[in-house]
Amino acid sequence: MKRFLASILSILLLCGLSSCSTQADSKEYFGFDKADFTVVEESDTHGGFLGDGSYFLILDCAANKEQASEDLEGWKPLPLSENLNLILYGGERDGVNYSYDLAEQAGFPKIENGYYYFEDRQDGSLDKSDDSQLFDRGSFNFSVALYDSDTDRMYYLSFDT
Repeated sequence: MKRFLASILSILLLCGLSSCSTQADSKEYFGFDKADFTVVEESDTHGGFLGDGSYFLILDCAANKEQASEDLEGWKPLPLSENLNLILYGGERDGVNYSYDLAEQAGFPKIENGYYYFEDRQDGSLDKSDDSQLFDRGSFNFSVALYDSDTDRMYYLSFDT
């Protein structure tokens, strides 16, 4: 009887885990599903005890523009906010030089025409779409995606420190 219960429990656990991974992969990138587009580049440096690192993904959406247009629902039109521009491309504000080059490291170009989506994943964040507190913390935990309307490419970055 114990073996039977252990077997049933194992099957239920496996079914639960497999359904979770399927859901996580579907529309995981702010509405975009990798399976609908061509992956141009992908890299993940997360690891270690705390899971710090970055994940980036570049999708070519040219062959499925209709799907990409649907997936952009809820995204904001460019230009980026000042904080997002500083964290992705660097620059200067109020005499302070922000030397972040996250976009360069991930291979993201400077995009003029398109859309963006930001998610603040920091513990205690009250508004996940607000980047105004981005530089007021000792660590970064956010995801941002850019869609280039000129090239039909989506650029996604998840950054954790």
